Amino acid sequence: MSILSDFEDRVASAVEGLFAGAFRSPVQPVEIAKALGKAMDDTRSVGVGKVYVPASYVVALSSADTEKMGAFRDTLSGELATYLVAHAQERGYHLTSKPRVDFVVHDDLRLGRFRVSPNLSDSEQAPIAPPAEEPPRAREDAALDEADQRARLLANVPSVQVFATVTVSGIHHDVILQGAKVVVGRLADCDICVKDANISRQHAAFVPDGSRWAVQDLGSTNGTYVNGERVDRIRLKDGDVVRIGVTQLTYNEPRT
Repeated sequence: MSILSDFEDRVASAVEGLFAGAFRSPVQPVEIAKALGKAMDDTRSVGVGKVYVPASYVVALSSADTEKMGAFRDTLSGELATYLVAHAQERGYHLTSKPRVDFVVHDDLRLGRFRVSPNLSDSEQAPIAPPAEEPPRAREDAALDEADQRARLLANVPSVQVFATVTVSGIHHDVILQGAKVVVGRLADCDICVKDANISRQHAAFVPDGSRWAVQDLGSTNGTYVNGERVDRIRLKDGDVVRIGVTQLTYNEPRT
């Protein structure tokens, strides 16, 4: 059984048991789990002989979803933390502490939408002890290397308040834009995989452009459109609607 299937079974048992009839939010727990796993993958950092990942994460929900989740939210937080342990073990990641998942309310989100991000201010504070058998100088060098890795991670990954996102039609959560490129297409390994027969396998990409993001067509068959105009590449502003095939992706500037 996959770790996602195991997670789904545990959550289903909780919803059908103690919390039967209480969980009414359209936000699906398995979608949150997938997004958390991707956030962990995207923020991994290679240290001395280990791959480190954050242990603390934030899930932003609308006020309506928070209310609909009710008392189940705390149980879901624990199940998501358990899932992250399994996700890290499956990929050989090193956690500095037990995973923690906190829920917060963001007024810019509407019902059924959510965002996730690592909470680095909490998760990257735990000290990392070097192996006991190493000589003192090697331990000092390892500690410096690992501290440098943590500093780079903290410098390069913003907190939940400063991510730009896109709202994708047909997907029940907003997608965070981060990294050097976010590819949209039909291929399963695209960052945003859309089951739309009218788009190319790798159709377009969101790329950083100064303090904002731009969208760039990747030589698609049917083209990329922004606010109804076909484009090769254009810098986006808050609320711009990107259309590929019959799928719409609305660009959202970071909310502070």
